[in-house]
Amino acid sequence: MTRRTLGMMAAALCMSVAAHAQPGANVSGTWSTQFAGAAATVTFYQSGPNVVGTYVNTPPLLPGAIAGVMRGNVLTGRWTDASSSGGFTLAISPDGRSFAGTWGRSVASNTDGGPWLGRRN
Repeated sequence: MTRRTLGMMAAALCMSVAAHAQPGANVSGTWSTQFAGAAATVTFYQSGPNVVGTYVNTPPLLPGAIAGVMRGNVLTGRWTDASSSGGFTLAISPDGRSFAGTWGRSVASNTDGGPWLGRRN
């Protein structure tokens, strides 16, 4: 999957997420994250309340795209890769250096995948 394809996927996801929220925390940057017993590097790009990004799992699995909306200190949205997609909800810490949340195994869920933790690089 190319960066261009990931960018187009992220843009399409962003369009599918409601974007009428007031921005809160700014998550732009690179994050080291843990979910489903694996590690992933996530890069977020934020403009106002809208957030798009990419992730790469370690060990390498399918790279993916992320799109969401920041409401206060909570980022809610969708992730997608070449074989699946799901929802997520991430609560950003007051200092903006970490998050704790959950991810879903389908677009109908933000929780059934389990915890998702991250720390800003």
